[in-house]
Amino acid sequence: VSELQKGYSQVLCQTLSERNSEITSLKNEGENLRKDNAITSGMVSSLKKDMLAKDEQVQQLRQEVNQLRSENKEKGCQLEALSSRLEHFRSQVIRATYGGVKPHLDKPVTDQQLIEKITQVTEDNIHFQQKKWTLQKETQLSNSKQEEITENIEKLKMSLDSCQACMKMSCCSDDLKKEIELLQYLPVSPPVSGLQKVALDILRLSQSWLEATEHVLRDVGIQLSSSDKGDWHFSHTVA
Repeated sequence: VSELQKGYSQVLCQTLSERNSEITSLKNEGENLRKDNAITSGMVSSLKKDMLAKDEQVQQLRQEVNQLRSENKEKGCQLEALSSRLEHFRSQVIRATYGGVKPHLDKPVTDQQLIEKITQVTEDNIHFQQKKWTLQKETQLSNSKQEEITENIEKLKMSLDSCQACMKMSCCSDDLKKEIELLQYLPVSPPVSGLQKVALDILRLSQSWLEATEHVLRDVGIQLSSSDKGDWHFSHTVA
């Protein structure tokens, strides 16, 4: 009996020792599990926060994408309208440039052809404006020249009227010579200066004739004398 009790005691001791070891192991495992659980809980909480932030970011990106799609759609409509207006404007430019007649009725006008035609029309317009400006300048010069000629003719007429008045009176050759000198130095330009020269030639011929007449009269004894009024009186001298 004693040995049986001893053996039973040993079995109990061994069993208790195993139970203690198992309890210690379970405690350690439980502690490790609690630590792992705390770590896992922290990770889960962090992941939840990250997921929430990602969800918010995804939602924001979706809104931005939807807004961009809406804007792109609106811009597409605007671009289509602008393209339509540009095509209409291009058609108007073609009609204005080609005068309503295309260079090739069976082919559309290319951009290069249109640019070349616009360049040509622009150059032609520049040349036309230059020619117009030149004609305007020539017209202005012509008008200015005409005014100068009219003024010179008026001067020449006044001088000739003075010479004619002198010749109608009983003037001497010296008086006519003074009028001729005034006419000679009258400032006139071509073509009036040509008329001035012809008039001077005629008046000088008249002056020469008048001087010859006075010389003949003096030779026959007729003396010429002038009064205060400029009229000439004749007196006969008997030799």
